[in-house]
Amino acid sequence: MDPSAPIQERVTDLLSKMTTEEKIAQLAAIYLMGDIGEEYSKTGLGWTVFPGSAQKRNDMQSKIMQSSRLHLPLAFTEESLHSSVEGGTVFPTPVLQGCTWNTSLVTMIASSIALEASSVGVDIGLTPVLNMFTDPRFGRHSEGFSENPTLSAAYAKAAVAGYQGDNGTGPLSYLDHSKHFVSLAKHYAAYGNAAGGQNAGPSHFDMQTLFDIYLKPWQAFAMHGGRGAMASHQTVNHLPCHGNPYLVNSILRETFGFGNGSITSDCNDISVLAQYRIAANATQAAAKGLQGGVDIDSMCGHDPSLHSYNRLGDALSDGLITVSDIDTAAGHILAGKFALRLFDEPLVNDTAPSVLNTPEHQMLAYEAALQGMTIAKYPTGQWPPIASTGDAYIAVLGPNGGCPDEESSFEIGELAGVNLEHGAEYAQSVSSPSRSSSAASHCDAQTNMAGPNSQYGDVDIKTVATYLKEKVNGSTGRVAYSRGCEIGNSSTADLEKALQLAANATHVVVVVGDSLMSYGEWHDRDSLDLPGGQLKLIEQVKNVTKAKIILVVTSGGPVTFGDKNAVLDMADYVLIAWRSGQMGGVAIGDAILGHAEPTGRLAQGWPRNVGQVNGASSPWLQQIRGKWVANARGQTVDPDGRRYDDYKGSLSTPLFPFGYGLSLSEFKFDALKATKTGDEKAPLMVAVDITNTGDRDATQVVQFYVQDPVLPWVPYWKRLIAFDKVFLKKGEKRTVSRAVDWLDLSLHDTHLEQRIMPGVYTVRVGDCSNTDVLTTTITF
Repeated sequence: MDPSAPIQERVTDLLSKMTTEEKIAQLAAIYLMGDIGEEYSKTGLGWTVFPGSAQKRNDMQSKIMQSSRLHLPLAFTEESLHSSVEGGTVFPTPVLQGCTWNTSLVTMIASSIALEASSVGVDIGLTPVLNMFTDPRFGRHSEGFSENPTLSAAYAKAAVAGYQGDNGTGPLSYLDHSKHFVSLAKHYAAYGNAAGGQNAGPSHFDMQTLFDIYLKPWQAFAMHGGRGAMASHQTVNHLPCHGNPYLVNSILRETFGFGNGSITSDCNDISVLAQYRIAANATQAAAKGLQGGVDIDSMCGHDPSLHSYNRLGDALSDGLITVSDIDTAAGHILAGKFALRLFDEPLVNDTAPSVLNTPEHQMLAYEAALQGMTIAKYPTGQWPPIASTGDAYIAVLGPNGGCPDEESSFEIGELAGVNLEHGAEYAQSVSSPSRSSSAASHCDAQTNMAGPNSQYGDVDIKTVATYLKEKVNGSTGRVAYSRGCEIGNSSTADLEKALQLAANATHVVVVVGDSLMSYGEWHDRDSLDLPGGQLKLIEQVKNVTKAKIILVVTSGGPVTFGDKNAVLDMADYVLIAWRSGQMGGVAIGDAILGHAEPTGRLAQGWPRNVGQVNGASSPWLQQIRGKWVANARGQTVDPDGRRYDDYKGSLSTPLFPFGYGLSLSEFKFDALKATKTGDEKAPLMVAVDITNTGDRDATQVVQFYVQDPVLPWVPYWKRLIAFDKVFLKKGEKRTVSRAVDWLDLSLHDTHLEQRIMPGVYTVRVGDCSNTDVLTTTITF
């Protein structure tokens, strides 16, 4: 109980005082319903889910510490992917954050989420998601930052710095729990690539692909002090991740340096080892999970009997595990509790009113939404889409454009604010965290926002229609809204009204996308086309209007637009806005009106159709594919020289390549340099001069790539090694220099040794993955 003692000494001392039963109880994470119950009242318990308020949390903590023999505290977990507690700020989803290409912004978002969560006593945030969802059919796509390993690794480092605020000191250092929490990343490993694009489907890789692509963000997370990890549901090369001592113990803990961090299962997965038939019964499953490196059996529902590690006593008696195995796992859980000061300061002061959803956090959410929104199409020299509103008649259409009570004609004029309990599909798509909810009928539950009875108040959002009305109505211009169609079905009940508005409009804004019920956890898709009646809506609008069509896509992942993507061609402007958080409607409105600059670049390539998934352009960093492409007989050539063998009747190039996004100005690249530094951690420095040669101030994302030397295996076409986001005034010139991390330049050889391969590297720079403005070479 000495708060100044090293954490490992305190853990060792406490373990020496605990019974085996008490140690095993630390390996359980149970949903408690306000009552500790007899099962854990005397032994204590590992983790439970945050009960919703600081007062409830303190009551629960006091009860278990008073009743347990050694006064062992609980740790409280909460989903915290891009929001956390009720009444907290709802930031854009990670898929949009990834498109910001701004690691500092991601750190600030993570720090804000941790501050809000800590204010009410959340100890462990189940975040970030480090999976690279390389198959866009997978419904959880919005939870990941990018399909690219270098970009994802950079965000892993940025996020853990914000959540934990500990400068990467690791699991055996104390944490400032007044502002930060333990970052528990999900889902180790390779959860984003699943057979058929289905949740928990098996993953199969050669080992070099597994290490260089799918494990790279985890290596960065561990190297920079990540303290928690959740093992994923699925199998990797035929072995479940939550029963895989090689991946968990040998690689994550030892090779990557995760060490004494805590590892949890997901959704009672330990018992599933028996269903996988790699364990004969529940006792064997518990033993395999523990020896596989999983410290705590988590997400076990409300029934303690579902806790698989209750069988560890039997496993110990049967000789399947040792006391040392139990001590190791319990030691990891207790180390986390000591680091959080739960033994020293078990109760929290409720500071939520002063930190939840502050104006500063709202502005950060707004800025993130703008920096992740990507301009995919606009007529040259014609931005913004709505340059003047004085005599504008703007029709906002689409199921994600507004709420039902905003349906109106041009004559109605400005409407009041929106009640959060309306417009569920819009809120799910634009503002929703990627988390499960049983209350699908209420927007507040779907969006992790506070309901009318919340202790911490409501979080308001504005739809695109609401915000445009505020900005335009009252002048001589007018804004009207109609859904026009549905996401979940092909109903055309609202189509006629929408077309009437479009026919009389000077500008048509069509806000389309998806919802959590059409694309989310356990809602995988076998089509990437816009669901419901949205394609038909766009087609019909094109037929009746002479106005410019501004298409805003608010989705959780890449989408397609019908046969040969012909519907996309009907739009004059395309803005990819993703699920953009509580300030998304405001940010979209400001972008359309030209009040702010959308500066996103895609962090994943978009396929032309579902048949292209995992083809030559998915993911974009493919190896040279096949003899015909290798000997330069590929039919389609990218600007960077990459060739594709097309499908019959369809191109193989992506609809939008990785790194794509249009700027509002023109930029010139000059004087690319690559220099060895002699620094083992950052062995290469790359630099380029960039000049804004256009007629307006604007932002550009500078992307550095490398082509590897001759290798004993077929290399990738090229790899991202560094990037920077710069704002330049018209005529301004700047030198952009970036140090290249060893992790980003190295590869695993056929023996899985990670090193920088010797030879001549070609360094390339440009503003997208498929274009190179300048190249140079350097030898290692």
